[in-house]
Amino acid sequence: MRIYLSFVIALVAVVVCAYNTYPLPVIEEPLLMTVWGYSPEINTVNYFCGSLFVPRDYVTDVTVEESRKGAGYGLDSDDSSGEFYRFYTRGTPYRSLVVLAGSAVDSSKEDIDRIEELAVYIKSEQGMVMIIDVDTEGMRDGPIKKEFARRLIPLTDIIILAESPISNYVSALEGHSLFVLELPMIIDLLAIFERDFGGGRCCD
Repeated sequence: MRIYLSFVIALVAVVVCAYNTYPLPVIEEPLLMTVWGYSPEINTVNYFCGSLFVPRDYVTDVTVEESRKGAGYGLDSDDSSGEFYRFYTRGTPYRSLVVLAGSAVDSSKEDIDRIEELAVYIKSEQGMVMIIDVDTEGMRDGPIKKEFARRLIPLTDIIILAESPISNYVSALEGHSLFVLELPMIIDLLAIFERDFGGGRCCD
């Protein structure tokens, strides 16, 4: 029982710490979420978004041509996103792009082009670009991750490092002004999503 209580207290302390961080810049909707690289925690982020009613289109391999169709274009968007279209008209241009970044895999180098094109498009529409790095295993991806950082950071407004090392971003961050938030644990994203994105928990 004592061990269980200690775990609960530690968990609450983590969430409280996350709430004490500065609020993020305004995240405007509609929101498009996509993936670069691989991390098992991408599924965790999707679970958090679903439980907090975060309105978004989630398409792992969306292209800039597809994104131009606006909110709700994707037939294979994640199943929970459909219920959120009552908040905005289908086809409304995306106002925010969120990239869930993990570790580099075989196709990651070529996939940088897709992410960069998406970011350029969103920025051309006066939108916001965010990277949420969930590479919790702390893998050193070397030149591929550094190339991702070098090309995306100039187009990025916010980067959240959720239990992820900042080492791959340090050189790219030099000379650029953006909002950088380091979270010690992946679960801290719950508090960030609830405060800055969410419509309230569905399953407390």
